[in-house]
Amino acid sequence: MYNHLELMSIQAGVLYIHDHAGRITTINERSNQPAPRFFWGQTVAGRIVRFRSDVPDHSIHDIMQFMDQGDSTEQLADVIHALEKDREIRGIWMGPAFTFHEIVKDYTDATLVTEDNKYCLEPGFPALLSELKFRLPCFMVTENNMAISVCFSARSSDKAAEAGVETLKDYRGKGYAMRVTSSWAQGIRRCQRIPLYSTSWDNYSSLSIANRLRLHLYGTNISIY
Repeated sequence: MYNHLELMSIQAGVLYIHDHAGRITTINERSNQPAPRFFWGQTVAGRIVRFRSDVPDHSIHDIMQFMDQGDSTEQLADVIHALEKDREIRGIWMGPAFTFHEIVKDYTDATLVTEDNKYCLEPGFPALLSELKFRLPCFMVTENNMAISVCFSARSSDKAAEAGVETLKDYRGKGYAMRVTSSWAQGIRRCQRIPLYSTSWDNYSSLSIANRLRLHLYGTNISIY
């Protein structure tokens, strides 16, 4: 069993590619999009901080000093100010990070996507189908041989995987997302890895899934671009 700080460190390794110096370079996906300039994972046991490889050393020095002073609100304001000195901030993302301390067995009846049934993804989730080998395991709920809700590995490492959940618009609010998410988490556990789930504070439908599946909150993520 990992403590909260260990889970946050593992999540950082799932979310981002790191260089030899421990700086983050890109997000951990095939698209290789740039990582945020600053990642802050806060837990009750401490924090995990990552800087993108192009953040100047003097900015890192200032930010680490700020983070040892004041409360979290003051620290965040100081971090933003320090990063703005280098270049304009393009966006800030904040949200909770969860793990599955238990799998809700009532919702593990979704179908594992295989070579034999992956055609069900084509009508509603063609992009996922084209990237399927990088998103496994993937689970789906189908209707008339068409996937209407899916949960897949959005980002993965050898220790853990982060859930990606999508449901077609006309089928939302029917509990399908819970079924695919719980089934996916069970599949990740079978692979001896840790299932992780994170979202933003304003994504109420995603937060509802976490609440109904009784996910365990282990920290808060802040990403500054």
